[in-house]
Amino acid sequence: MTAGSPTLCTTKVWSLPHKFKRYHTGKLVMNVLFKRLAPGILAAAAVVNFTMPAMAEDMTDLNVALITPMSGPSMGNQEPAVLSYRMAIDEINKKGFEVGGKKYRFNVKWFDEECKATTAVTATRAALAQVKPMNIMWAAMCSNSSLASRQILLDAKVVALNSVAGTSGFVGPVGDPMLFKNKEEFEWRARDMTKYLGSRGLKKGVIIAVNSDWGHESVKMFSKYAGQADVQILKSLNFDEQTEEFTTLLAQARQLKPDFIFMASQQINEQVAFLRAYRQLGLKIRLVGESTWTEDVAEKIGWEAMDGMLTASAWLPSSPRSEVQEYVRKYRALYGSVPGFNGPPAYDVAYITVQAFQKAGSLDLEKFRAVLRNTEFTNLVSGTGKLRFDDRGQAMFDVTISVFDAKKKQRVIAP
Repeated sequence: MTAGSPTLCTTKVWSLPHKFKRYHTGKLVMNVLFKRLAPGILAAAAVVNFTMPAMAEDMTDLNVALITPMSGPSMGNQEPAVLSYRMAIDEINKKGFEVGGKKYRFNVKWFDEECKATTAVTATRAALAQVKPMNIMWAAMCSNSSLASRQILLDAKVVALNSVAGTSGFVGPVGDPMLFKNKEEFEWRARDMTKYLGSRGLKKGVIIAVNSDWGHESVKMFSKYAGQADVQILKSLNFDEQTEEFTTLLAQARQLKPDFIFMASQQINEQVAFLRAYRQLGLKIRLVGESTWTEDVAEKIGWEAMDGMLTASAWLPSSPRSEVQEYVRKYRALYGSVPGFNGPPAYDVAYITVQAFQKAGSLDLEKFRAVLRNTEFTNLVSGTGKLRFDDRGQAMFDVTISVFDAKKKQRVIAP
């Protein structure tokens, strides 16, 4: 097999997904983008290794371990991250990038963590064992998985960038971070959204949230900042994951006569079922959603059902910035949809990595880490396009309050 050819190495035999662009190398035909992998087939430690077919013989591999959900019930929200990583890797590897006068390309091995803590630990250990030398880890893991794997990464002295987790617990250590994150935190979204609600006279709310670690952190942060914004939470109601019956919960909320309902769910099927029940009950209460409420939900149930719904996120696909519009155009051309909220930070990670290694001038991880700590990265897709990491390793950028506009069929900046 020639240099740069895709290679497959797994602990179990598993079938690759059927959708998206295919790369051909002799008799090998391999899908390099992951969609709906057959349940139970993909092993936790399964790894797929991809580099683009060699464009020039003088390109050297820069080894990346990418740990991210590629199967499981959370793929509705995680798929844009997988696809955006693939798109960025392909773009960068077509030309390569220079570090210290030498040309490199990404050699990425993908590990599935299924958005499950135990699977993430197995995948992390597999990545540490199989990717050598590891120049960088893209730890694009869910919040619970990130927390479960954190100490393993610190003990291994790995430099990792996380584009998915909302939790503040992944980054660090404070003052000398090894673990970095370019995804906004629950706190930022809750802080800005509750301020907005309070300033618009929406002072009483009911929370309806999924009963999971992610849901609990969302409720905790929203309730904390609601108190600071003089917004009263009348009641917090929970539902189990994959629930599609919301009539009873919404009826309870209606009895309390709130100004708004804050709904925290990660799954599109839950969100669609929630809106159907809301519509059937004829409710007119203002809806507010976590950043997980995206254009995909509006396309599935109809924009009229979400008209006026508020959400907070660092990602706004209707932004006129050229970087945003070019990213959306390319994503739509490849995948036929608008990228969800996990897509942009994943896309940005690849370009942050390139910028940081180029500024470091070598693959020395201490120099690379120093650049991450002390550099403002530009021309990015998320936020305002500029990003700087704080002393914990958490990216600092603005969060936007947006509203779903049925007439424009867009999510736009809220008035």
